[in-house]
Amino acid sequence: MGFEVKGTIGDHYNEAGGASSPLGEPTSDEQDAPNGGKYQEFTGGVIYFNLATGTFTVYGEIRKAWEAEGGAGGPLGFPTSDEQDIEGGKVSNFEHGSISYSFADNSTSVNRA
Repeated sequence: MGFEVKGTIGDHYNEAGGASSPLGEPTSDEQDAPNGGKYQEFTGGVIYFNLATGTFTVYGEIRKAWEAEGGAGGPLGFPTSDEQDIEGGKVSNFEHGSISYSFADNSTSVNRA
């Protein structure tokens, strides 16, 4: 069965390159997230939407660390940026902090605001 990707999440997915992007194919329909948000799962990541923060993708080890902190319903809140390149790794920003990933030692660091 195919899953529909629509609305703001669909727009973000298509801008990222759709199924040929690192997100890959959808593995769920859009679902309710904590605090009035929405999210949709894909083989390579997840896209979250909240009216106050916008629509952003969370991937890989940063996603694992964020979900371990409670995800959108946890202390970091919703994502406020897509994953960005930094020297030696990646970073994603959230409402109340950020999570960085280091290529050198395959580790994440949670930084609360």
